Amino acid sequence: MPLRSHRNLPALALAALLVGSVQAAPLPAEWWWYWDRPANKLPVPRPGVGAAVLTRHVYFSGGRVIAVARRSALTLPPGVVSIPLIHVEVDPAQPFAGTDEQRNRLRDLVVAEALVARRPPLIQLDFEARQSQRRFWTAAVQAIRERLPTEVRLSVTALASWCFGDRWLAEVPADEIVPMYFRLGKARDAFIARSAAGIPEPRCREAHGVADDEPPWPVALPGRRYVFLGARPTGQNPQTPPVGAGEHDPAR
Repeated sequence: MPLRSHRNLPALALAALLVGSVQAAPLPAEWWWYWDRPANKLPVPRPGVGAAVLTRHVYFSGGRVIAVARRSALTLPPGVVSIPLIHVEVDPAQPFAGTDEQRNRLRDLVVAEALVARRPPLIQLDFEARQSQRRFWTAAVQAIRERLPTEVRLSVTALASWCFGDRWLAEVPADEIVPMYFRLGKARDAFIARSAAGIPEPRCREAHGVADDEPPWPVALPGRRYVFLGARPTGQNPQTPPVGAGEHDPAR
C-alpha cells in the first residue's frame, strides 16, 4: 500500500508500522565481511548474500580515541543488503587507559553509524579484547546496547577460544555473538576436535565466522554465517568454503 495512504495515521502509529516492516524483513543467512580494501580487490556478493561493510576504524591509543572513516570507496550492486561494521584496535605501544570517556565515545560512534544505516536494523562491532580489556569491552557493549533503538540488533565478534575453555560471554548484552574460526594457526586442529564434540558456550551457537582462503572446516558450525574475504588478485572471485568452514585473521 502506498505510504501516502497513511497520511492520517498518528505519527507514533506510523512509526510503529515502519519499524514493524523493517523487523519483518528476513536477514540473509550468509554475510561477507568487506574489509577496507580497494573495491577492485573485493568480490561482488552472490545473490542472497549480505555485506557487512567496515565503515569506521576506532583506535584507542593511551587515553585517546582516534576515529577514521573507511578509506576505500565501495559501491555494492542494487539490492544487496548491507550493514555497518565498526572495527576497534588498541595501540600496543601505549598503555590502554580504558576510561569512561573512551567507552562513551565508542558508544556514540557505533550508535551514530547504526542510525545512519537503519535498514536492516543490525550493526556489528569487531573488538578483539585482551583479557585485561574485557571489563571495558563488556561495559562498552552494555552502553551501546542501552543507547541503540530497541529494534536495532547488536552483533559482536568473538575469539573462538571464548567459546570453549575461556568462556566468559554468558552475560554479554549483545544480540548476536560471532566466534571467528579462522587464522587459528597451530591451534586449528585442536579447535576442530573441540567443535566436533559440540560448542559448550550457548552464546557461540548463534553465528560463526569463517574465511574463504583456508581449507574447509570439517565440522558443521551453528548459526548465521559470516565469511572473511581473504586477499586475492584483482578481479578474482571468492572460493567460499562450504557451510562449516573457518578461522580468524590476526591482521584485522
